[in-house]
Amino acid sequence: MRYLIFALLLGIALVLVDGINSWAFGWLFYLMAVHILLALRVTDKRVKLVESRRRLSQQAASIGEPVIVQVTAQWQGARGPGWVLVQDILPPSMQRHLPSGRLTLIGLEQTTAFTYRISGEQRGYFPIGPLQLTVGDLFGLMQTTLRAQEYVYLTVYPRIVPIPRLLIPSNRPIGDARSSKRIYEDSTRTVGVRDYQPGDPQSRIHWKTTARLGTLATKLCEPSTSIEVNIVLNLAAGDHAAQGETLELACTTAASVAHRLLTDKHHVGLQSNGYDAAWQHDPKKPHEPLRIPPEKGQVQTTAILSALGRLQLSGSPSLGEYLVRMHSHLPWTASTLIITPCLSDAAVTGIEGLLRTGFELAVIVVGTGAVADDARRRAAALGLLVAIVRTERDLGQLEFWHPGRD
Repeated sequence: MRYLIFALLLGIALVLVDGINSWAFGWLFYLMAVHILLALRVTDKRVKLVESRRRLSQQAASIGEPVIVQVTAQWQGARGPGWVLVQDILPPSMQRHLPSGRLTLIGLEQTTAFTYRISGEQRGYFPIGPLQLTVGDLFGLMQTTLRAQEYVYLTVYPRIVPIPRLLIPSNRPIGDARSSKRIYEDSTRTVGVRDYQPGDPQSRIHWKTTARLGTLATKLCEPSTSIEVNIVLNLAAGDHAAQGETLELACTTAASVAHRLLTDKHHVGLQSNGYDAAWQHDPKKPHEPLRIPPEKGQVQTTAILSALGRLQLSGSPSLGEYLVRMHSHLPWTASTLIITPCLSDAAVTGIEGLLRTGFELAVIVVGTGAVADDARRRAAALGLLVAIVRTERDLGQLEFWHPGRD
C-alpha cells in the first residue's frame, strides 16, 4: 500500500517537474525520491524481536547504590541501509550512569548486547524495562518501533539513618536487656546479695560474702530478657496526610530502627497494613497484610528492608481495625513497637486490648503538627514509652519518653 502511494505521488511530481522545466529542481526531486524509496525498503518488512534477556547485578539496592544491568537482544526482519536502536525504558526516578541502549547498523549483526549502570534516587519498587527496538533509515525519514513485554524489578531500600542504642522492655526470659517484669533472673547479672533461704541452689551461693560474714549468703540477680521487637508500621492512607508526606518518614524510621536492632543481634519482625507494590505485578500473590515473624541475622535484615522498599499507603484496614485483627497473631514474647503518624480512638482501643493481655508496647509518632502532638499525648496517657520523629534528623537523637518524666 505504501508503495502504491509512493508511485502515485511520484507520478504527480513528474508532471510538476516537467511543467517547471528546471533541471536543478528535477535532480533534487529524483534524489529525494531515491531516499524515500530506500526508507520504504528499510521499514517495509516488519521487525521481530526474537529474544531479549536482562540481568541485574542485584535485585535490591540502597538509595544511590549503583546496579549493573546487562541486556541481550536478538532481532530479525530489518533490511537495507539503516539502523536499529535497542534501548531499555526506565522510570524517571532511576538515574542512569551510562547510556541504556545501543545503536547498530542493519546488516552487520542481528544480536545486540550492552551494559549500563543505574541507581535509585528514592525508595520504591521499580520496573527495569521493557526493551524498545526502533528501526530507521540512514536519512531519518521513516521509523518503526517495537516494544517487548519482558522486564525485571529493582527494590530500592529506604534510607537508613544511624540511631542511638534502643532499650525496649521485653517479655522474653533471660537475655541481654533489663526487664520491668521479674520473669526469670539472669545469673550472669549479679546486683547484690541476700541471706540464704532454704531451697536456694548451691550455684547461687556467694562464697566470698559467706566467708566474710560467717553465714550463708545468696547472689541477688537482675531479671533480664533478650530484646525481641515486632514493628507494626501503620500505612493506612486515612491516617497519613493527603499528600502522603509522612509515608517516607515512617518507612525511614522503621528501616533505621530495624537495622539498629538487628545490628545489635536482636530479634526483629515487621507487620504492616500497607499495600505491597509487588501485588500489582503478581496477580497470583494473595493480598494479605505484610507479616515477617521476628528473627535475627542478615537474611532478616534483607527481608525487612525489601518489604519496606515495596510498601505503599493502603485504603484499609485502619490501625485500630488492624490491631484487633492481628491480636492473635502478634508474638507475645516480642515488644510491639507501633510507628504511626496519629492515634485514632479505634487505635487507642486496640492498644488497650493489647495492654490488657500483657503485651509490652511502645510508640513512635512520625510527623509534625497538632495530629502528631495529640498522638504523643494519647500514647503517654496509656503509660506507653513514646518517641516523636518530626524529621529524619530527629532519628539521630531518637529517645523514648517515659510518662511522668520531663
